[in-house]
Amino acid sequence: MTLEYLGRKWAMLILLEIYKGGGRRRFGELRGGLDGITAKVLTTRLKELEERGLIRREVDASSVPFKVEYELTPAGEDVIRIIKELKQWALTWMVDNLDCQGQDCSSCEL
Repeated sequence: MTLEYLGRKWAMLILLEIYKGGGRRRFGELRGGLDGITAKVLTTRLKELEERGLIRREVDASSVPFKVEYELTPAGEDVIRIIKELKQWALTWMVDNLDCQGQDCSSCEL
């Protein structure tokens, strides 16, 4: 069941991108931070994550065009904690992380 929630391509990366934005991001910010994702896939994954209660979609209709932001729910924040623990496990067991490129991981904020 957990894999059904998070195992879809891009799902965890979207959650991490929202987290990196202080827990709140707009669609364009997410798309810009996720190299290679299409607008269709991003839209689909955002709907799935919202349906699963991991993110919340907030619409501000007072401006044109509407301002839509996505933010982590408490459940989404809890998933981020789990992802951090998985990363720590990987670092402990010396799993190569190409994105880090050998940087000192002791101060890594994820």
